[in-house]
Amino acid sequence: MYEYTVGLEIHVKLNSKTKLFCKCKNDQEFDNISSNENICPVCTGQPGALPVLSQEPFEKAVMLGLALNCKIANESYFDRKSYFYPDLPLGYQITQLNAPTNEEGYVNFFTENYNQENSVRIERAHIESDAGKTIHEGGKAMLDFNRAGTPLVEIVTYPDFESDDQVVDFLKELQRLVRFNNIGFADMEKGQLRVDVNISTRKKGDDQLGTKVELKNMNSFGAIKRAINNEFERQKQILESGEEIQQQTRGWDDDLGESYLMRSKEDALDYRYFPEPDMPPVYITENEIGKIKQTLVEPTFSKIKRYTKDYGFNKEYVNALIQNTDINFYFEDIVNNGIQPKLAAKWIVTELLGFMSNDIQYLTDFKFGKKQFFDFLELIQNGQLMDSHGKQVLKEMVNTGKNPTQIIEEKGLKPMNLDDIEGFVDEVLAENPQAVEDIKNGEQKAIGFLVGQVMKKSQGKAEPKQVNKLIQDKTSK
Repeated sequence: MYEYTVGLEIHVKLNSKTKLFCKCKNDQEFDNISSNENICPVCTGQPGALPVLSQEPFEKAVMLGLALNCKIANESYFDRKSYFYPDLPLGYQITQLNAPTNEEGYVNFFTENYNQENSVRIERAHIESDAGKTIHEGGKAMLDFNRAGTPLVEIVTYPDFESDDQVVDFLKELQRLVRFNNIGFADMEKGQLRVDVNISTRKKGDDQLGTKVELKNMNSFGAIKRAINNEFERQKQILESGEEIQQQTRGWDDDLGESYLMRSKEDALDYRYFPEPDMPPVYITENEIGKIKQTLVEPTFSKIKRYTKDYGFNKEYVNALIQNTDINFYFEDIVNNGIQPKLAAKWIVTELLGFMSNDIQYLTDFKFGKKQFFDFLELIQNGQLMDSHGKQVLKEMVNTGKNPTQIIEEKGLKPMNLDDIEGFVDEVLAENPQAVEDIKNGEQKAIGFLVGQVMKKSQGKAEPKQVNKLIQDKTSK
C-alpha cells in the first residue's frame, strides 16, 4: 500500500596532501597524530588570515565530478554558510551554494547480483571545507582542529532510490569510483564517506513525494539498510494512524536499532548564505578539464559488465576482482598483457587470494613479483606447465620467491612434448577400438575414458587438454 523514495547527501573526504585553503597537511589518520598538530592561522580562523584555494584538492574535486558524469563549470564560486559550533573555528563554513563546480550528473550501477542495471541522477557535487572535532572526555569538551579545513565534496542525489538495496549498491559503486581514481579513501568507519539519507513515504501510485525526513549518524552499509527500513515502518505507522509526517532530522542509534529526533523543521538553522568575500571566482578551462578526464580509470560498472557478459564470470569472481584497487589493477594488467581472462581470474581468485592472510595482506607482500606470476600463468597457457602441477609450483613460489621455470626444472614437472603424447594416444586408440567406435557414434563419455588411459601410460606427465584434443582430432577422421 505504501512505498518510499530516497535521496542521499554524501560527504566524500578528499585525500589531497594539503587542506582546502591552506598548506597544512591533510592527514586522515587522526588516531595516529597528536591533537592540533596540523593547524595554522587560516584553518583555525585567526584574525587577518585569508584562505587561498589549493590546486590539488580542487583538481580531485573536478575528477570526482567527472567520475559522476557531471557538467563541470568553467567558472564557479564559493559561499559562506554561517552557523556556530565550538569546533567550527571560523564561525562559518566555506562551501558552494549558487554556482558549484560540479552539477547535473549520473551514476550507473548494478543491483541483484549484477543482473539489473540502474542509474541515479546527481544534482550537484559541491566543494566545501570540513569542521574540526569536539572530544567529550572526563566531563570536559576538548577541541581538535586537525580536521578543520580539510577538503570535502558533498554529493547530492535526486530522490531516485526505491529500495535499500539500490542505496547500498550505489554507495558501493561510488566508493569504488573514489578509491579506484585515488580521489579519497572512502572509509565509512573513519568518517571519510559520510552518508545522510532523506526518505519520504507515500501511497503507491501517488505522483507527489511525501514529506522528507533526514537520517544521520550511519557508519556502515548495514546500518544504512537498517535505518531506512526502520524509518519506513515508522512513517507507515504515522500515515496509517491518519496523522501527518513532520519534516525532521533524526539520528540513528544502531545499537538500539531506532532513530531519535535531532531537530524539526521549526528548529532548522538559518545558515544566512552569502558569497564568500575572501574568495575570488574559480576558473578552469576545457583543456584543463580534458587533462583531468584522461586520468580517470574505467568505472567498475563497465568492468562488471565486461566480466559478466564478455568473460562469463560468476558473482564470486566479480566480487573478488573488484574488492580493491590493487587486486583489480593486478588482474587487468595481466589480462592486458595477453593472459586469458578466465585463466588469470581462476589463479588470482581461487589460489593467490587464498594465500593471503595475516602474514600476506597485500599482493606486494608476496616474495615473487607480478612479472613472475605472469610468467607462471603464461607457462600454463602455453602448455609448458600442466594445470594439475600449477598449485605445487605456486606454493613453492609463495614459500621461496623462486621463478616458476626454476621450480619446474628442480621438481621435474616439465610436461611431455607433443610427439611423445601423440605416441601414447595412438597406442591407446589401437588398444580400445570399441571406445573409438563409441566416440564416432556420439558417446562423448568415452573420450574421458581414453584420456585416463593415456594419463596412465604417460605416468601423469601428459597435458590432459592436449590429450583430449588429439583424441577428438583422431576419432573425427
